[in-house]
Amino acid sequence: MKKTVLGVAAAIVLLAVPALAKHNSAMDAKWMCRPAMSGEKATAMMGTSAIVCKNMPAMTSGMGPKMTTGMTAAQMDAAWRAWLSEQMMIQSATGTAGGNG
Repeated sequence: MKKTVLGVAAAIVLLAVPALAKHNSAMDAKWMCRPAMSGEKATAMMGTSAIVCKNMPAMTSGMGPKMTTGMTAAQMDAAWRAWLSEQMMIQSATGTAGGNG
């Protein structure tokens, strides 16, 4: 009886460990959350911070530059570069773009 119980326990452990060790990548995410903007209704709270959570298609549908049909590869590249530059621009303490002015 004792060997049977130990055998069953060992089988459970051997089956459970790979399942527990499985690592899901960020690409498997179904929902995305971000801080709520002023005037925006929060869908959840994280501590005292309001956050907005949406499914991945709803959250990412408005990301990126506005593309139109018929754009050339060079036009699309320029649009993405301009959009990324605008998104990454950080205001300095003096309020001017770039530098520590």
